[in-house]
Amino acid sequence: MTYTEIFQEIISIMKEDSATCKDFGAGDYQVFQSKISDDMERMEFLHVVQEYLATFGLEGHLDFVDATLGSIGFSVMRLGDELYVTKANADTGLVPGDRIIAVDGESITAIAHKESRILMEKSVERQGMMWPTVLKFYKLVTVVHQDGTREGVSIIHDSKGKDEAKYSFKEYQDNTLYLRLNDFADLDAINQLYTDCKNALDNCKKLIVDVRGNGGGADSAFVPLLEYCFPEGKEITDYYKAEYPIEVNYSLRNCKDRIKLLRDMLGENPPEDMAPMLDKMVVDNTENMGKGFIESEDEFMDGITGRAYPERVFIITDERCASSGDAFVEVMSFSPKVTVVGRPTMGITDYSNCSVVRFDDFGLIYPTSRDKRIDGGKGLAHKGVPVDKYIAWSPESIYKDVELDYCLECK
Repeated sequence: MTYTEIFQEIISIMKEDSATCKDFGAGDYQVFQSKISDDMERMEFLHVVQEYLATFGLEGHLDFVDATLGSIGFSVMRLGDELYVTKANADTGLVPGDRIIAVDGESITAIAHKESRILMEKSVERQGMMWPTVLKFYKLVTVVHQDGTREGVSIIHDSKGKDEAKYSFKEYQDNTLYLRLNDFADLDAINQLYTDCKNALDNCKKLIVDVRGNGGGADSAFVPLLEYCFPEGKEITDYYKAEYPIEVNYSLRNCKDRIKLLRDMLGENPPEDMAPMLDKMVVDNTENMGKGFIESEDEFMDGITGRAYPERVFIITDERCASSGDAFVEVMSFSPKVTVVGRPTMGITDYSNCSVVRFDDFGLIYPTSRDKRIDGGKGLAHKGVPVDKYIAWSPESIYKDVELDYCLECK
């Protein structure tokens, strides 16, 4: 497909299929469509599309990606007119603690102004997660290393890092259990983690669940933790029940794509307990095809009762915790046993249940469901789930786990 054809298809999807269509239609696409030509540079095309999608104000659940581009291999947080490197793969030429003071010869403030659409005009503290998207369009960063030396470092697009454990636990003194969940994507691995630490989970007095940077996955992955995080003898729904339903967009495209995906899953010999659910979803999408938005209630927490132990629960979160991570922190925040520590989550669950449309090596990720709390003025976008104990990011956090230390010190 040509760039012109791809952009036209994206406009059509935003008008009819994205769950945002009810609120924004296709947005102000004419401004960006006028910039598209079939002979433009690939990176320029990618930038225009990402700027267009950024005008909808959604992070994570609305994106346009290029499969030929890899990772730049490092993360940053902005402080004033500098970007502090917080994580970096060895092949990037950077290390945590390095300070980026210029990008392609321009100051961080100047680049932030130029890329304000993609950064969504977020506060400086909440911009950090957006900077890798911006930096991939540039070539060179000027870096001040920790010894004071200055160097120009080229930005790469195929960084390779070491595989890190996504799910882990550690026992501390005073009968404290720490769980680390990088996402909620691999249900088998997460359930194995719960099995491996079950004795400690059943008997600990203090539980710390770290979901900083949690990229989401399936809400069902955190259900086994719910009983440990709510008061003994009380049902979860005594404290938390979704105030508003979600509505799913049953457009023709969405239904056809879902049915194909479900049939592919059915053809891969799914577990016996999953097959009836998948069959039901195929029937649901067949019967409702083309009917637009239909409300859906989620009752997956019904019937779960809290336990006596642990006595206290701490959830550590930040602005990179998103999607099912948002949902986890929100549910937990309603429990009187729980203290949420860190910084508010990303807040992207107003629009969820993403679908992907491929255009050769490009892919459009867009949401197909909409939380009706938006209509009540209670959306999470650009705010996230609030915390009980706010801990601002500072360069100290590069060398010391300030949030975890706080939780360990609390009695």
